[in-house]
Amino acid sequence: MPMVMRFVTLVDGSHLDGVLKHLNLRVDDYGSFYRYVFEESVQFWGRTFADGAAWPTAQHARIYWYVVGKMDEWDLNDPKAISRLRQRFETNPRLRDSYLEDVSRRLPDLPLERRAEEAWDLCLAETREWYEGKKRALDRKKRFYYGVQAATDFVEIRQEGHWKIDLLHHTINEKGLDTSMAVDMIALRDTYDVALLITGDTDGIPGVHYVKNHAKHVGVIEFRRGSRDDFGGKTASSRLKIAADFVSQIYETDLLKLKLAYRSEADYNANYNETY
Repeated sequence: MPMVMRFVTLVDGSHLDGVLKHLNLRVDDYGSFYRYVFEESVQFWGRTFADGAAWPTAQHARIYWYVVGKMDEWDLNDPKAISRLRQRFETNPRLRDSYLEDVSRRLPDLPLERRAEEAWDLCLAETREWYEGKKRALDRKKRFYYGVQAATDFVEIRQEGHWKIDLLHHTINEKGLDTSMAVDMIALRDTYDVALLITGDTDGIPGVHYVKNHAKHVGVIEFRRGSRDDFGGKTASSRLKIAADFVSQIYETDLLKLKLAYRSEADYNANYNETY
């Protein structure tokens, strides 16, 4: 066993955002936050592999933080782009009819022959507003991550994610984060001995098995509501956690007590499970 065990942390930024939102937490100092996660994980790793005996010095080499860096680009002032969207609008009866119903409620006195055009105008106006809002949100994210990287040692922000936009339905499908993270876990294997993963995605399981077969250890970070006394060391199983060598549990109450996180004003997000 080497005298120094090199750890790297690979973070799915969207997953971490979701976890913190679910726990109603805000983190201001990510340097201290990641340092605590690392130190706790070293303890879990040591108990798992050294069984309480002395283990080599642990070195946190780097944090790779995977975030969204771009989105589909649309010029909603371009007549050609608007024409393509109008064609898609007209060939989607459910979407078109929903806007027609909205127009009928808003403008009951509008002549029938004008309602179709008014429905499209309403759809286009709402689409423009939604799209511009997403562009501003992405710009804010970029500025935030730039600030984190500038202020925090050993953090590398990787803007690998892409927002795939469905303009007319006002939805986003995130692409690229999980794939880039899994590829880098394999590509970087000669730079670390232990990989700590902050993710809930199971697509990386083949990569976990690959690096384990190359004598690397893999730990999954699990964030939990409440305190360790509430769970008694038990952990919810998942395919990713089963594939990993160990699971490091980080508790909400500890983060608050150590002032590594603070209560957010946002409501709990009911779409997330109790553990990750």
